[in-house]
Amino acid sequence: MAKEIEGQTLREYGNRRKRYRRIRNTIIGMLLVAIIVVVGIYLYLLYNKDYQSYEVISSQAVTGASGNGYLIYNGGIVKYSRDGAVAIGKDGDLLWNGSYEMMDPIADSCDDYVVVADRGNKLIHIFNEKGFVSSIITLYDIIKVEVGNKGVVAVLMENGDNSYLKLYYEDGTVVSDSNEDGLLSEIVKNVEDAGYPIDFSLSNDGKKLVVSFLSFTSGKLVSSVGFYNFGEVGQNFLDRFVGGFEEKEIIIPKVAFLGNDTVCIYKENGYLLFSMLEKPELIQEETFDNKIQSIFFNEKYNGFVLEGSDNKASQIILYDLKGKRILERSIDFAYDTIYLSGEEIIMYNNQSCLILKVNGKEKFQYTFDTDIVAIYPINHLDKYYFINPTEISEIMLVE
Repeated sequence: MAKEIEGQTLREYGNRRKRYRRIRNTIIGMLLVAIIVVVGIYLYLLYNKDYQSYEVISSQAVTGASGNGYLIYNGGIVKYSRDGAVAIGKDGDLLWNGSYEMMDPIADSCDDYVVVADRGNKLIHIFNEKGFVSSIITLYDIIKVEVGNKGVVAVLMENGDNSYLKLYYEDGTVVSDSNEDGLLSEIVKNVEDAGYPIDFSLSNDGKKLVVSFLSFTSGKLVSSVGFYNFGEVGQNFLDRFVGGFEEKEIIIPKVAFLGNDTVCIYKENGYLLFSMLEKPELIQEETFDNKIQSIFFNEKYNGFVLEGSDNKASQIILYDLKGKRILERSIDFAYDTIYLSGEEIIMYNNQSCLILKVNGKEKFQYTFDTDIVAIYPINHLDKYYFINPTEISEIMLVE
């Protein structure tokens, strides 16, 4: 009898332990769900806050020559001028400082790399997260530069009727057939034959290039677009040319890689979206009835401002990179600058700014008491760099 009672006691003990574990796991599960819900609600409210004003966290005086330009750089900014470039981190710390002398500096950034070039002259400086990397003296006058995330630099140059697109490694050597990876980097065009290259874009990895050309054939305007691959696949194509097309009586003023594998071709009256893992494949083509006032894009979205008509306001239209329209919203804000950063559409004029979320919700609209040079996000929540002619300030938005 004692053994039976003892056995029942052990079974009851085991059952109680199982019930306890089930109850404990249920409570823990409910707590985790509650935490996830609370955090989700908090993030949703934080993401969709409507801010009314701002506070200055810190400021520093703008130094250097006049005519400063600015770039977003790894959560911070790069200030460049005729006498040098300075990188400031998201915490306001000095990352690096590089000096040079240029007449008309232009710049581009991609991840850790920044390139600054003297437009109309022959000097290029390359920087990364550690500072100065190398300088390049080109053969011909520079028109435009872009840099990839490995430091490869694409340069558009001109010499009389000839234009040249050339790629350089970060150490300043030319990417050419003599290099061990066998890349062909130079594209030469004669205005009389193939037209003039009016824009180009380099992929993030520095291996793909898209170029827009403009020419007159038999008295008619012709735009053509060429896609080039300087990687392994491109070796199988003449001059690395892996695709292209022509448009008659239409100007294609802008081409852009939206990330590494998506290309947008911006026409006067619409756009073409291509996937380009190796060769171009058309995703979407769209023509607008109204004139394109502005374009803006990043690695997730492709946006347009279309001019209004018949007393109607201008329209913001936003697409994802599959060509799906995700936003259509009227806008009556008179901006001078508009761009995309993360999930925000940021626009400003001389003294006023407007920040919209990509869902169309207004986040912040304000008129400052000083001129706006630039506004850049720091944490994509409530902190921004606010730059006026005399100061670079870190500000926090407040409700």
